[in-house]
Amino acid sequence: MPRIGLAYQLTKNTVLRSGYGIFYSSLGSFKTTANLAGFSQTTPIQASQDNGLTFIAGLANPFPNGLFPPLGPSGGLQTNLGQNITFFPKDRKMPYAQRWSFGVQQEIKGGFVLESSYVGNRGTRLPINRNINGTPAQYLSTSPTRDQAAISFLNASFPNPFFGLNPQYTGTISRADLLRPYPQFRDITYPDPVGYSWYHSLQSRLEKRFAQGFTLQVSHTWSKAMEATSFLNPTDPLPYESLADIDRTHRIAGSGIWELPFGKGRRFGSQMNKVSNFVLGGWQLSGAYQRQSGQPINWGNIQITGDSRTLVLPSDQRNTDRWFNTDIFNRNSAQALANNIRTFPYRFSNVRFDAQRRLDLSLNKTFAITERYRMRFRADCFNVENTPVLRGPTADPVNGAFGRITAQEPPRSFQFALILQF
Repeated sequence: MPRIGLAYQLTKNTVLRSGYGIFYSSLGSFKTTANLAGFSQTTPIQASQDNGLTFIAGLANPFPNGLFPPLGPSGGLQTNLGQNITFFPKDRKMPYAQRWSFGVQQEIKGGFVLESSYVGNRGTRLPINRNINGTPAQYLSTSPTRDQAAISFLNASFPNPFFGLNPQYTGTISRADLLRPYPQFRDITYPDPVGYSWYHSLQSRLEKRFAQGFTLQVSHTWSKAMEATSFLNPTDPLPYESLADIDRTHRIAGSGIWELPFGKGRRFGSQMNKVSNFVLGGWQLSGAYQRQSGQPINWGNIQITGDSRTLVLPSDQRNTDRWFNTDIFNRNSAQALANNIRTFPYRFSNVRFDAQRRLDLSLNKTFAITERYRMRFRADCFNVENTPVLRGPTADPVNGAFGRITAQEPPRSFQFALILQF
């Protein structure tokens, strides 16, 4: 696909770099899961047909009527009656991304190179699963609080007019299902290429090129990622623009390699005998450090009844038992929203997981046993400082652990390897 790059030497030690390219996603066998409609069959457990007054199935015999066999091609148009349907549109559009950058690279004293670039990305035609068989929006509640009248109206049960046409049908059906555009089916979804995303960043790095047994790289990225890759409500005509799940405002990463200055050909011990050099010479120390902002918390369709400006707690009040202000949420399960048009956003930019931070070190050496045989020893330590990195808090207000963090990333660990090469 069309790509172009440009480099211009502005001065002896300064270079301007820019580029633009289009990158398409793959289609076909690399991206598409086969549609097995008619050849894959699920048998649901139906314990009772009269809301629990009597039971026709139990743990000893959960399928008294046997398993539903797949119909294969013999089912014709009745193959998916009463089931979910997934299909591919006739005219598929290939998603693509446009990427561009502009930066300045400067060589400074001591063999260091400093570079800073603006990097952007725009994703287009991203596929989103669209449900064309949801309950029409005009029947859903627009109340910001629980609308019991609308819930009762849509959940009311009626004799199922499709009962007997397919083993999937039960004796009753809800009004919400009867109001679907195609009530003889459940959800009907297909990948609609209407999604898009965009990303802007300032990427800077400092590199010490390898010299005298030493190299170092440090980089910083300041970025923002946005996306419109899902529908807030199944009936929405356009996807919802939101902070992306992959957004990390800041990221610092560094790595380095240091050939310890001991042994033959190095600064100290260049006259070592073979035995001493075999044990003490030729060691190499390397490390990698990373620190980045936590990912934004994903929220469900919930209610904030207090002052939303107090959602973020001061650092001296935030802890694993109360990561954000839980007092402003409606935590009454009897007042949870249902059958309503969602307006609550997916994510907030100022409420995130714990920041990620970690230092890893590695010490290794290759022992030359003979001209043919070499032994390589490697010792790795992950999370050297044993820094506790917390995972995300529970974001369901009706959960007893709401706002709490109940897990963390693995603590410090070691790994040793001895490899024979020949």
